[in-house]
Amino acid sequence: MAQTTYIVRKGGDADLANITASGTLAVTGATTFSGGITADAVSGVTTFGPLVKLTETVAFGDFTDNEDATGTYEFTVGTIPAGATFLSAAITAVTGFAGDTSATITIGDGTDVDRYHTGTPSVFATAAAGVAVGAPSGVLYHDAAKTPTLIVTTNTDFSGVSAGSVTVELYYLT
Repeated sequence: MAQTTYIVRKGGDADLANITASGTLAVTGATTFSGGITADAVSGVTTFGPLVKLTETVAFGDFTDNEDATGTYEFTVGTIPAGATFLSAAITAVTGFAGDTSATITIGDGTDVDRYHTGTPSVFATAAAGVAVGAPSGVLYHDAAKTPTLIVTTNTDFSGVSAGSVTVELYYLT
């Protein structure tokens, strides 16, 4: 069977460093990619076969003040779908949630406030390399789609928070 190869070059790149494709791409046989693969239409979501990583960076002003010591934020980059098995959570960067005397975070699914980790990680101090969140504490298998939900709890009132951001990564298998 004859094979036809089509190469589309963007801007005349001789080394094929910048290839733009649209529509459906079907690849047969072994394929090797080096570097990152991105999809502009799905910013914050990266897939590697059945492994999916949701990443979102959230500033203090993006949280909804619950008019108590807490602020809540629901992920906008995607949900964890029904049929997925959750693997782990990571907080990879923190700019301290300043303006109060403490700030901790929970990473849940909108019903179980800490489904995706154990403990009460502090996000009060800046931690450029992130903070440990522990193992998942809830049911790993998702029988329904869930929207990851962050809750930051301060010592007194969330309205006192004047700065801060956090980057959260969630990993699951589909």
